[in-house]
Amino acid sequence: MDISPLFIVVFVAASIGGTALMLLAVRAGARSQEKYRALAQDRGWRYDHAPSTGGGASITTFSDPGGSWLLELYSHSSSTSGGSGSTRHYTEYRDSAPSIPRGMAVLGPEIPEKTKAMADKMMGMMGGDIGTFFLNKITGGLGEEAAGLRSAEAPGPGHLMASAGAEDALQDIRFAPELANARAGRNQAQQPIVMRGPFGLRVRIGHRLRKPEDIDAFVALGRALSDNLAKG
Repeated sequence: MDISPLFIVVFVAASIGGTALMLLAVRAGARSQEKYRALAQDRGWRYDHAPSTGGGASITTFSDPGGSWLLELYSHSSSTSGGSGSTRHYTEYRDSAPSIPRGMAVLGPEIPEKTKAMADKMMGMMGGDIGTFFLNKITGGLGEEAAGLRSAEAPGPGHLMASAGAEDALQDIRFAPELANARAGRNQAQQPIVMRGPFGLRVRIGHRLRKPEDIDAFVALGRALSDNLAKG
């Protein structure tokens, strides 16, 4: 079978182009990690990075060597042979210190009354493996703790959901100016979600922060909320 010289040229050009894009992505990732490493060194934090290999997630973490908090930057993309796929990105601050004995409370952005009623109805229907899977997606692996969540009628900004007995678990930070500033000018999807339970405190946003100054600000937010809860 004769192969057209033009086909060979196009094939080689496409291969080179694809390789170049891959190299650019690798270099960009390396530059980002250098910035993260420099940020951690400047702040006295511990820095760790697990690159995406074998279809796994890329995870970068910052933590305080002498403290209880950790910040995780998570990114995972998957694809199938049919061309479809899924992506999952988030940034989460965790502090085990401000834990509560039992129950769970979640404070998110303000939502309409109809949406609150729908959320409560869905939470009431949760159960079994499907319900646990859904809650794990929302809370980042806290499905069992989140199973009893319902809208809580407590004064303050944002939408509060809590299990029985944990309605006041986040009341000490509901009016925190740091949280108000983190919400300002951002749509619902960009605003932080705050969770508290036996695991401690978690503050999550649904995208991966990339700029060192944004990471610095998010750590400051988490630490401020942890300090407020410790004083309560």
